Amino acid sequence: MTRIYTIILTTIFWSCNQNLESFNKSFETDDHETQTLASCKNKGLSSVNQDSLQVLETISSFIRNQQENVKNDSLTFLTGYVFSNHITHKYIRVSNFSGTYVQVYSSNDNYRKPIFSVRLGWMSFVSDSIFDINGDKVIDLAIHWYPSSGCCLADIYDCYLYNQKIDQFSEKVEIPNPTFYPDRNLTFSMSYGHPGETEFREFKWTNNNLDTTKKYQWNDRTQDHIVLSNIKSGIKTELDEIPEEIKELNGIEWFMMRIKNEEE
Repeated sequence: MTRIYTIILTTIFWSCNQNLESFNKSFETDDHETQTLASCKNKGLSSVNQDSLQVLETISSFIRNQQENVKNDSLTFLTGYVFSNHITHKYIRVSNFSGTYVQVYSSNDNYRKPIFSVRLGWMSFVSDSIFDINGDKVIDLAIHWYPSSGCCLADIYDCYLYNQKIDQFSEKVEIPNPTFYPDRNLTFSMSYGHPGETEFREFKWTNNNLDTTKKYQWNDRTQDHIVLSNIKSGIKTELDEIPEEIKELNGIEWFMMRIKNEEE
């Protein structure tokens, strides 16, 4: 199983008088942006917008001036061949109480506008990871977050596949409780739900799309045995033992948890 190296990142904004939703929009890092920062400082800002302005200033400074990688609890900056072997990128994360901001800049336009930008709530964000998600030998981006409410295990990964030909990331592919096996072009995922009601699905990556190949689930709420379903053939097999293939998957403890006797 591939070890995921955790990296935390950041985002960037147009101006201080826009709401937080608009902060995912890009801007050009030129003199106009410097003027915008100066004008923002002269306005009365809420504490949230002040935090956001600090993020803007940090990003602007690092994109313009930083030459070496930086990693700490509140900021990560990576520069060089981060995703591609022929295009350099600048990859930055800044986290504060206004949120966690993630952006990627490309040398194709001299790092003027981000090719990727996202904001997450500071309570939901867990980590960012850079690794080959689907096994195509290209480095991708996964954002790990956890909902601030809910009943059940929910390690959510938003996956963005990098396309070297067009220097862009794919649309988000959201996968709950995943385990990645890029060497086999496979990803396993445990569904969201109470113990005894979840299922493991095996997905195969084909042309950057996920195709379901297998499904493991309990026979019913008695949890007597596991049923393996082959999606392509439609064949279902009742298993006498827990299959080795799922014993190391993320969420297996939750999956194996016994349902409390409803009569107790």
